[in-house]
Amino acid sequence: MVRSAFMVFSIVAACALAPPEATAFSAQVAQDVQGMTDKQRYALTETLLRQSDGFWDEQAAFAQMRRLAEGGYGRAQARLAFYHLKGIGTEVDQEAAARWYKTAVDGGRESARTSYAKLLMTMDQRAASLEQLDLAAAQGIEKAQVLRAVYHYQQRFGAASDPALGQEELTRFAGAGDLTAMRIVLAAMYAGARFDVDAEQLLQRMVDVARTDTGKTGGRAAESLLRLWRGNRDPDVMALRAEMVAHESLRGRARAEDQLYLAREAARTSAQERAFRTIARDIVQATDPASFQRAFVVVSRLDKNADVYVLQEELKARGYEAGPTTGVFNTKTLKAVTQFCKDTEIQSVCRLGPLRGQVIKAVIAELAEMPPTT
Repeated sequence: MVRSAFMVFSIVAACALAPPEATAFSAQVAQDVQGMTDKQRYALTETLLRQSDGFWDEQAAFAQMRRLAEGGYGRAQARLAFYHLKGIGTEVDQEAAARWYKTAVDGGRESARTSYAKLLMTMDQRAASLEQLDLAAAQGIEKAQVLRAVYHYQQRFGAASDPALGQEELTRFAGAGDLTAMRIVLAAMYAGARFDVDAEQLLQRMVDVARTDTGKTGGRAAESLLRLWRGNRDPDVMALRAEMVAHESLRGRARAEDQLYLAREAARTSAQERAFRTIARDIVQATDPASFQRAFVVVSRLDKNADVYVLQEELKARGYEAGPTTGVFNTKTLKAVTQFCKDTEIQSVCRLGPLRGQVIKAVIAELAEMPPTT
């Protein structure tokens, strides 16, 4: 029944984006979809963002989520804001995201206030961000209370910041086991700040969460620990980092990043540094589409030769003759990059120079959009 409903919804989602002459589907199919509840339609819309039997359609998901949002479904309004914010099925648009978060909040969806406040802070609307967090905190929404404490401690609210209050609240939430608070407190203590907590006990608590929880909470704990330990080459810590990287619920992006950091930090001799090039290639090639670009950028920051090596491999996988895969930017590689820039219409950026950071990011972004042909 669920599979059947998904197939029906997929047809409708695809037809919704097609021109009028291409939308000839049965009245019965339309009626089936109309008979679903908003909650059912929302769940099926989100399914369009998960690769299932080769099906993945962000544009259809965006179109359906927008219909639900325009119909007044608060959960869809908040989610549509997220789509705009992340560029899912549409262009990245902070203003549109802010409008939809506000619509959701004004309609009574209190849980959207925290995300709205975070976006407002990104848009440098500090007073508005604080106002939303105060309102959400008053409703007992813990995420908002923690985020408000973080912003106060980091003095993100400008003149309205109260660092002492932020520190007091972070200490309380960290002691209660909130992962965000624990990560902020530990990072601050590693940097020399003083909190009225035992850092070792807090750290062990996070390790225990990561080890005992195989779900999202454990994955978040593992990711927080990896951030805290990044660059630490103590053998015991390196072993713990390797353990955390293997956590089954670690986000793909975090896994790729920290696999790369671990591999690079372990490569101390010339031979190992050369081996890192193939390791980096394998890690990048194994990433999911959403993590590919970030992983590639990390390689470029860690090792320029490895970056060129991976670039040569990726260009060749897309049909470009980039010369031998050596990690050395040679004439053939330059010609391949030049042709790639021309084919993807990013010559204006590429003219800055093939190894400039801005150019590398532009090329990687285009590679992410172009599936390998070999």
